[in-house]
Amino acid sequence: MSGIVSQIKDAARELFFDVVGIASVEPFTRDEIAFQEWLEADFAAGMDYMKRRPLLHTTPRALVPYARSLITLAVNHYSDAPTFSHEYRFGRVARYAWGKDYHEVVRPRLQALVGKIEHIAARPLRARCFVDAVPLLERAVAARGGIGFFGKNTNLLQPRSGSWFFLSEILLDLELPTDDHKIKVSCGSCHRCIDACPTDAFVDPYQLDSRRCISYLTIENKEVIPRDLRAGIGEWIFGCDVCQDVCPFNRFASETGWPEFHPKSGVGPKLDLVEVLSIDTDEQFRERFKGTALTRPKRRGLLRNACIVAANVGATAAIPALARSIAGDPEPLVRSHALWALTQLDRARGAAMAERALKSDSHPLVLDESNHILTH
Repeated sequence: MSGIVSQIKDAARELFFDVVGIASVEPFTRDEIAFQEWLEADFAAGMDYMKRRPLLHTTPRALVPYARSLITLAVNHYSDAPTFSHEYRFGRVARYAWGKDYHEVVRPRLQALVGKIEHIAARPLRARCFVDAVPLLERAVAARGGIGFFGKNTNLLQPRSGSWFFLSEILLDLELPTDDHKIKVSCGSCHRCIDACPTDAFVDPYQLDSRRCISYLTIENKEVIPRDLRAGIGEWIFGCDVCQDVCPFNRFASETGWPEFHPKSGVGPKLDLVEVLSIDTDEQFRERFKGTALTRPKRRGLLRNACIVAANVGATAAIPALARSIAGDPEPLVRSHALWALTQLDRARGAAMAERALKSDSHPLVLDESNHILTH
């Protein structure tokens, strides 16, 4: 069977998967305990989908009963780019979202790999392919398969290439010898990621409180971004790379071989804040960002983020767009954050619009923001 494994790994590399491992489908008992403790501490914040059926996250056969092996794969998505500068106008995009949506890009190649494995095994296979879309602790799977190790920033790190990669899995009804082993490299005494986090999201090494994480706040969070965390968002309009940017292992990063993840294939590393704030409808938003990961927070979420970043980077050019949003955006979430941002950029104008909003806008979010502006 070791010959089959070698052929499978060769086939995966032919499809430009950078690292391949074979993991067993036995339950992740130790990870299950840690995951449950994380949930009980409420560190999952508003990600309720992680709380519904916790057993599925740590028991591969509960997810795919016929599975006999688990293939775990990593795809390098790193692309180099000039150092970001907000120029009082731009918001920064996390590197993983620069190109096309990885879900759509990776899944077809996983399916192509299943076809190659069927040819190698000389029989039809039952298989399911996953790209960050089901309840499965992907980093635990990858660590068991020898792909990497857990960093203090909770990312999976590869000793020779860092953390700029996507994970994916294939569960199939073919029993294969496993690569189950633990990489002996670790973060050692380094704590750069913990020190660098702008919102102090790391409770301890290896322990992330999503409620304070910029990536969670700007992508998964569907509600208000707490006022005390808005300044910490800084220039990040979508996601955050700070804890990866400072990681010493990422000095080994190399350019991806997947052109779909290059900046020119998607939105690239920055967005014009005035342009984003000028997107009037959900249809315009979907057309502008289709095929990219930036559709995740929807229009209301991305414009909320743009308001905060506009204030943080001193984007005075966005003041007219913010005023328009306060007066007429259909989303209260956007109106309330626009009020806050305008007040940061022009205190007198913000206060005037807050007074007007108290008389003309009945939504609790807007009323709360207006009252806060006028009493602080």
